[in-house]
Amino acid sequence: MKKNRLFIGILLIGFGIYYLISKWKVPALHFFTYWTTPIVITGIALLVQAFKGREFQYVFPGVVVLGFGIHFYAIEHFQSWPNHWSILTLIISLGMLLQSQKGKGDLLPGLLLFIMSLFFLFNDKLSSMLSSIQSQVSYFQQYWPIFIAVVGLYLLFSKK
Repeated sequence: MKKNRLFIGILLIGFGIYYLISKWKVPALHFFTYWTTPIVITGIALLVQAFKGREFQYVFPGVVVLGFGIHFYAIEHFQSWPNHWSILTLIISLGMLLQSQKGKGDLLPGLLLFIMSLFFLFNDKLSSMLSSIQSQVSYFQQYWPIFIAVVGLYLLFSKK
């Protein structure tokens, strides 16, 4: 971090406010006292460093850390929030997509991970919606991992 004053400054301000609110037990600000708050503060600090400091290599870690902090907070506080592993890969894919837009990065891996994450997240709902064509869907559901592995092997070993 060339100009890490932004990152360190936001961390110190955020952690100072976090511990102050925790110590004073301010009822209106109790949602800032959960264990996920330092994770969110760190993610915000990384993103500010990335965009204000024009150090775009911190976009990906900033999105991932902020996204994980928000996700873990939401799991504990919102009943309707999905507690599925594909949310974590969805957050990672969003970081990859934003990194590819702001920095040096390829769009395709992030896009593929995004699509796969959505597929896994909504797989049960898709299966129930497509129950009318269950025979074709069940055949696909049985063999799609092989298809994905073959495509991965092709991409890994094919020469351009």
